[in-house]
Amino acid sequence: MTGSDLNAAVTRAGYSVLTGADSGAPSAPDRAALEQAARDDHERSLERDLRVSAAFAVPLLLLAMLPMMWMPLHMTLTDLLGERGLNVLMLLLATPVQFGPGRRFLRLGWNSLRHRSPDMNALVMIGTGAAYLYSLLVTLAPGVFPAGTAHVYFEASAVVITLILLGKVLEARAKDAAAPP
Repeated sequence: MTGSDLNAAVTRAGYSVLTGADSGAPSAPDRAALEQAARDDHERSLERDLRVSAAFAVPLLLLAMLPMMWMPLHMTLTDLLGERGLNVLMLLLATPVQFGPGRRFLRLGWNSLRHRSPDMNALVMIGTGAAYLYSLLVTLAPGVFPAGTAHVYFEASAVVITLILLGKVLEARAKDAAAPP
């Protein structure tokens, strides 16, 4: 395999190739500044996605869990919206999380599966995707399920994505704090 073949394989895998100084690669101090800027951009992206995810996941979690703890709230919500209306409302809250901040797990998880090297992103993609798709089916076609078994798990999907993003934000901050000046 030649150097250009290796560069092409790395590029196809979704990475970029930094070559020697004679081809215009940045010097060591410039490279350090570029790496710090990339870390800062990554951290800002994670924080933005965490805020968006939490903005939808927290109300969704409360909407799904509080009625289980206080029956009058459940009865009020089902009288007001009906079971299907409540499921549709939860769908509307979960969808932006699944396909907004959660898209990073879909993209990275799919790439890891495609390269036959599953990782945590694949696990998050499969787990949250299963919860979301099952709940979507319950919402759109509840008659497919036996009576009394059609439950939605939109909150599980959104909360898992939110908590994983929180962990990634904390990890990025810790790495940044530990990086040499």
